[in-house]
Order: sequence, then C-alpha cells, then structure tokens
Amino acid sequence: MYVTGSANQPGLLRAKRPSNFKNRLAHGEITTDRTALPQGISRLPERRRIDDNSMPTSFTEIKDYLECPTKYKFRKLYGFSPAVPELFGFGLTTHTAISKLHQDFPNQAPTREKAEQTLEEVFHLKHVFPSADPTRPGPFENARGRAKQVVGNYANDYAADFAHSRRMEYRFEIKADRALITGSIDLLLRMDDHENIIEATVIDFKTMDMEGGNDPNFWINMALQVQMYAHAANIVLGENAKTGAVHLLKERNTEERPNRVEIPVTDDAVNAAIENVKWAVERILQGDFPKRPSHSKCTDCDFNLICSKTPEQFADTTIPPEVHIPQTDSISRIRVAAFSDVS
Repeated sequence: MYVTGSANQPGLLRAKRPSNFKNRLAHGEITTDRTALPQGISRLPERRRIDDNSMPTSFTEIKDYLECPTKYKFRKLYGFSPAVPELFGFGLTTHTAISKLHQDFPNQAPTREKAEQTLEEVFHLKHVFPSADPTRPGPFENARGRAKQVVGNYANDYAADFAHSRRMEYRFEIKADRALITGSIDLLLRMDDHENIIEATVIDFKTMDMEGGNDPNFWINMALQVQMYAHAANIVLGENAKTGAVHLLKERNTEERPNRVEIPVTDDAVNAAIENVKWAVERILQGDFPKRPSHSKCTDCDFNLICSKTPEQFADTTIPPEVHIPQTDSISRIRVAAFSDVS
C-alpha cells in the first residue's frame, strides 16, 4: 500500500497539513524511503493485463488510443481517473428524458410542455444538489433549465421521430478480430402501417454544441462511433442501418445550421471504421503507446501536467485507413488524430 498526499494544491493560500489518519499510521515496516522496498517482498512472475486472444473494450476506450496512445495508457493501464466535472451526468439525464419520451409517445410527438414535464420527472445530477434557497437558483436549477430547453427543442423540431417510429436502445457485444467491443446503440426504426420496419437509422445523441464543427478533426470520433454502431446493428440485430447521424442536442436547429448531421455509413465507411478499431487493438496488445501531442489535444487533456508531450513514433509503420466524415472544409476523409493532429 502506498499513502500519498500533496501539501500544495491549486487555489490554496497555504500548505495543507497531513491527514490525521495518515499521522496515526504506525508499523515497524513502514518506510518513507522512496528508493528502497520494505524487507520480505517477493517478486511475482510478470503477466499481461490483457488476454492476447480477446480484449474486452468499448469505443470510448478505443477513441482515446486513436487520439493519443499515451492518454489511453494513463487512463486504462495506469488507472488514472480525471476529476469529475461539476455537471457530470447532464448528458445521461437528458438522454434518459428523450428515451422516456419515445416510450410514452410512440406514435405522435409530445408538446413542448409535455417534453419539459418529462425532463422534470427524471432530471438528476449525481454531484450537484438543488439550492437550499428557492429564491436563489444555483447550478442544479440552471442545468435543469437548460436541459428542459434542450428536450423541448427536440420534441418541437423533430416531431417526425415520433411518427410511426420506435427509438430503441440496444446493448451489443461484437467481435472485431481480437477485440470484443461492447456498447449501446440508439436506433430509430421507422415502421409502416403494419409495424414492418422500413428504415433503420443509427443516431448518436450528444449533449454538446457545434463549437469546433468547422475543423475536420471535430467529426472523427463521432463518425467512427456511428459507423461502428451501424455495423453492430447489422451484425447483432439484423437491421441494416442505411443512414446514420450525430444529433447535437445543445445546438438550436436551423436551416443554415442543422443540429442533426448525417454521418456516412456506406460499406466503405463502415469497413474503414472497423479497420481503425482493429489497428488500435493490435497496437494496444503489442504495448505500443507513443506520445502523439498537439496543442489542440494537450491543452485540455486530463494528463497535461504529468506528460512530457514529446512526440514519439509508433513501433509499427502500419497506418489505418482514413475515416469517412461529413464534408468539412472540403475534406470528407481524414486519418485519426494520432496521425492528423500531431505537432
């Protein structure tokens, strides 16, 4: 067991004192010498953290590697957890409200008032609590008001999603060479009058805005996710999704700037996404974790202060295929950020 602490922390005017619990630790074998191990420790044989034959993973984990393998290593292999953001859970609770709307209104769109009422019923933030003073709304009330607006806009602007449609959320598990990928698909199934499925669309709802949307790199991860989920819909559910989209819930939908952006899910696009995932998993199993820094990636990285940010090359020269993205700045194909966005 290691007991650590920091006397100096950002935002504090004076050094912190050691914890009373730490001060009470007493044992003959406790040492504060950082250069030596206590007596009597035996070294166990090394073993791989990951099974060579099948690596369970999710797209969320793989996308970290495709951006910067060192970021993946810090988070997944070292187990470093970033700080929990204040509004952690905002996206999930908004997502839950939209799911409930589709359950409660399977054939026609709800009114804005009904949609906002549904949000009120399910809204929850794990780390933020309602204000104790009703006359002084705090972060919880502000977030709830923003979520009501988001859900109300969705019901108002996308009434067609409720007409002869079913929005299903499917858990899946698929193999891609040595990767066992799990996830959850948002699938919009459009029916005819006899409840036969005539169209399947993979829609990935994101509680984010379009800031950065003019940069092709902005779309890489979202495109890969939709394309992998379209593949999963076909393999696991037998529903061949012909269209896919990212729905940016915080953006107000306009004719000039729609907040639902179509993602290519052609055979070529899906195959390219699968090959990128296979490539990443193979490199992970080989223990290849070079630093692939850039200003745009490193500035907001959770591990910015503990990474040297010195560019390194991959041990293998194989490069995955380009990702098919919505045409942005005359670009419709781009390599993942570990190649396209490196200083």
